[in-house]
Amino acid sequence: MDAVEEAIATAPATPAGEAAAWCLMRLRSRGEGATLADVERFTPQLAARMRHDSDEDWREGWQANADRVGAFASVAYETESAFAVHVMVSAAKDRRWKLNVTVEAEPPHRIAAMQWDRVHDFTLEVREATEADCAVLADLERRCPIVLDGASWWFDRGDEYFAFARLMEDATVGLAFVDGEPAAVTCGARHTVRIGGEDKAIVTVSHLRVLPEHQRKGLWGEANRVLDKYWPTVAGSNAFIAVDNAGMQHGFRHTPDKWPTTVLVARLSPQRLSGPPHGRPATPADAATVAGMLNAFRAGEEMFVPYTAQSLTARLERAPDLYGWDRLWLADGAVVGVWPAGRASRSVTERDGELSYSEPGVVLDYAFEPRAQAAFEALLRAWCGWLAERGMNRLTVLTSPNSRGEAILRALADQVEAFNHWTPGIPPPPDAANKGLYIDPIYF
Repeated sequence: MDAVEEAIATAPATPAGEAAAWCLMRLRSRGEGATLADVERFTPQLAARMRHDSDEDWREGWQANADRVGAFASVAYETESAFAVHVMVSAAKDRRWKLNVTVEAEPPHRIAAMQWDRVHDFTLEVREATEADCAVLADLERRCPIVLDGASWWFDRGDEYFAFARLMEDATVGLAFVDGEPAAVTCGARHTVRIGGEDKAIVTVSHLRVLPEHQRKGLWGEANRVLDKYWPTVAGSNAFIAVDNAGMQHGFRHTPDKWPTTVLVARLSPQRLSGPPHGRPATPADAATVAGMLNAFRAGEEMFVPYTAQSLTARLERAPDLYGWDRLWLADGAVVGVWPAGRASRSVTERDGELSYSEPGVVLDYAFEPRAQAAFEALLRAWCGWLAERGMNRLTVLTSPNSRGEAILRALADQVEAFNHWTPGIPPPPDAANKGLYIDPIYF
């Protein structure tokens, strides 16, 4: 044995110590020899949060964690009890970790908790953000530009940071501080999707930003701790990465449950497509009719949960100043509902020293009957006219390669960007490549 293996072997002669040593060796060997038989070492509750559809998936999980932690340099144990132990680990790139392992008190002492925490040389505080933090959160986003294809872009939501969260059923915004100063922000939302015909509660994590001077300090994971409250009640999570974002794609290379199809973001120009008013605003009396239209249009698409009159009403009355009945327009077998996000979703792009701004409207719901394609396009153009009059310069619509309306949206769009989609913890159905993929824009 080398020095690190010798240190691992000094584990306390307790159920927790033996479990911790086993975990460390599995990690250090990058899952070599790991099989699905290992799952029996964990409680069903903990095992359910791990991907273990095959031996290969199981080993890849260990490899991904090994990459995150880094090569071990030293190991030392701190005993809390026979059933709980802490392991202090120094790893490559001067990273320090604390592994907390808890086992059941009764034989065979299955592992009930296994958590890696970064040990920092600064004071870290993480808490849920509130409306009072709006200015701080907006400032963090402005100071965290995303660099892609020679340009930098960032969000500048001003005083409207929480608008997107108000549209969600159950959202949490987290704020991390380093030595008392704001350093990172994240958002997570619990909602329900339908995958392979079964309703699944998931968490979608979004809007993660870490100030450049605090990156590579583990704040991504630390900020997301505010979302731990969701994990006992969900089947998995949800993530999206632009196909052309090489950096983030590399970071997700070991993430399980990648879908074989993509989400397409069609961006339309309100100024170019501006049309006259068309249709009429919906009313609560239209709830059942509109729900039926949306359900028929999305029939067979993965991730779509059919509406009822009640669930559609709840969606439109959750934040009616942002997206209510007056924002849902009907005409001749077609419906288009738009959140005029404007400043609440304003993005700024800097290229060669020049700044450009985008303040969009976002199509949240749409459908049309087979005979009503012209009415659908007329509604889109009417919305473009409405947005253009109010200074908004983009209309965003989500679709997928096998979704109805994709060809129409491609023909109208100035740009169509593809995003890969993952649902870690929930495997895509075998026929997902041949089906439409519905993503609720509120959670994108």
